[in-house]
Amino acid sequence: MNNDTPAAGRAGFGMYPFEPLRPMYARYWAAIRERAPWLPNALEWDVDLDEQWVDPTTAISYTCGWPLVTRLAEYVESGRLKVVGTFVHTVAQADGPTYRSVLVARRAALPGDFAGARAAVNGTTSLSGWVSLLHAVHGPGARWEGDVLVTGEHVESLRAVADGRADIASIDAVTLAHLRRLMPEVCEGLVEVGAGPRVGCLPVIAGPMVGVERLAEVQHAFADALAEPSLVDVREALLVEAFVPVGVEHYMGLPALAPQ
Repeated sequence: MNNDTPAAGRAGFGMYPFEPLRPMYARYWAAIRERAPWLPNALEWDVDLDEQWVDPTTAISYTCGWPLVTRLAEYVESGRLKVVGTFVHTVAQADGPTYRSVLVARRAALPGDFAGARAAVNGTTSLSGWVSLLHAVHGPGARWEGDVLVTGEHVESLRAVADGRADIASIDAVTLAHLRRLMPEVCEGLVEVGAGPRVGCLPVIAGPMVGVERLAEVQHAFADALAEPSLVDVREALLVEAFVPVGVEHYMGLPALAPQ
């Protein structure tokens, strides 16, 4: 394949897919492709991420740390998926390429006070929404003692807590920061009551279309493009300040948090 010929594959940044951010991601992707023009021409949105992650035509995708070390582990071990790296975020809960989720409720309390409460959870395969909640309230490897309302999205978990259908939720810190700016009404009346364990920020992954011999090129493209002076407004909008190349080892401590 000629280095100047875009791959006929797939690429996406579907973990923070808010509409106002998509043009910013598009500009960032264009800068990445200036450095690696063989990557797919455009980003996909509104796709089934579970399917995109394992599609052999996927070049770049964005996933959660939990599926990376659980159902995607065999793909990583076989080399079909490779971790490209992660972002350094500018939210208060971030520290380098790590962050904590945020526990929210309608009243001030300690995390342990919500044992036996009704939890709103975006999904039971979510590191930020489920595993972090269990760890913060009950400790690692715990079982949730109360009822669970599966909402499908962090924003719906916030709404469920706000309107009384649930008592507590754990929200990805970057998602919460975006929502406070883009949809402040969903955060009204909610208070922070704790934080999840410190974990790696969401991993960018490469599919089979990115061979091992080109991984370093992609990592450089991601990091160098983000540092471009003309993208200062992109960095501000996406709440990022840098891209850090990391491997799967950055996430290998997560299985110790596994819920029962």
